Amino acid sequence: MNWFGFETANFSPHGLWARDYRSMLQQIKDLGFNCIRLPWCNDMLTASPSGLQINAYGTDAYTQKQGLNLDLDGLSSLEIMDKILAECDRLGLKVILDNHSRAHDDYMNETLWYKDGYSEDAWVADWVSLIERYKNNPAVVAADLKNEPHGNTTTGMKPPATWGYDESGYGATDWRKAAVRCGKAIVAANPAITVIVEGVENYRGDNYWWGGNLEGVHDAPITEIPAANLWYSVHEYGPEVYDQLWFSAADFPGNLKGIWDSKFWFVHEQGIAPLLVGEFGIKEASAADPSSTPYKWLTTFMAYVGGQASWTFWSLNPNSGDTEGILQDDWVTVNQAKYDLIKPYLAP
Repeated sequence: MNWFGFETANFSPHGLWARDYRSMLQQIKDLGFNCIRLPWCNDMLTASPSGLQINAYGTDAYTQKQGLNLDLDGLSSLEIMDKILAECDRLGLKVILDNHSRAHDDYMNETLWYKDGYSEDAWVADWVSLIERYKNNPAVVAADLKNEPHGNTTTGMKPPATWGYDESGYGATDWRKAAVRCGKAIVAANPAITVIVEGVENYRGDNYWWGGNLEGVHDAPITEIPAANLWYSVHEYGPEVYDQLWFSAADFPGNLKGIWDSKFWFVHEQGIAPLLVGEFGIKEASAADPSSTPYKWLTTFMAYVGGQASWTFWSLNPNSGDTEGILQDDWVTVNQAKYDLIKPYLAP
């Protein structure tokens, strides 16, 4: 399950204005999820949170316990992350730390892992610092190095993230090279950590979802990071996020398996490395409508991938504009139709 907010101007997971953080983690576990992908941004590391309800008299809507987030009072954003990760460990939940952006709320604009005023060296150093901080917390199992590398040289954003080469005229764009450097540094800091490397949007002229194109692994697999520490990752969405051409093809949804095989599923099929589907999601109305295109996409995807690959659903939060959440706007009631579509594929 993805639970976002540390990468936003709140600098803390969303929903803590309505719920106690321990209660939210308990509900995630009660729903049968065993892992949380937790987005964060680099300027969170020195920030203070906003949007927290710290209330000795408030009652949590899920546990009915009195007192909301009392032990978060006065803490920095990083100290709140400490609390959340400690509670995850207590509950037996595992955590993937996802570097969603360098600046808060800026993930859509940041095609690369560095930007003006924020260098690749700083990115690597921040990752090492975070991994060292949580080295002794067994809940923290993986580092998703950068959310959705993207861009292309035609209609896409610039500079474009590339795989295995630098795009002429745009400086350092080789995402593979940067991921290797950062991955090696954090494995040196914690040899038990799993490094998760997402794909790109465009590989030598062939476009797919942001972070979802792993075609470059055919030609340039990552060999510099120990195989025991390396996973690849993609994001996969339906037409609610963007109405790709394949959703209106005459052979939809039968065409999807071939697309998935060519863009990323070969990594699993050929045993190259484990694969994480880091994000995918659907709106409740579509999940309740078997005739809808998003429903056909998601059910086909889960039947093909959901029982074989690891995945983290997007998202717990109801305030995700493209997909809404597992929770409704009251931050406690479950969107049952979408939950029912993924529940059969939860790990035991």
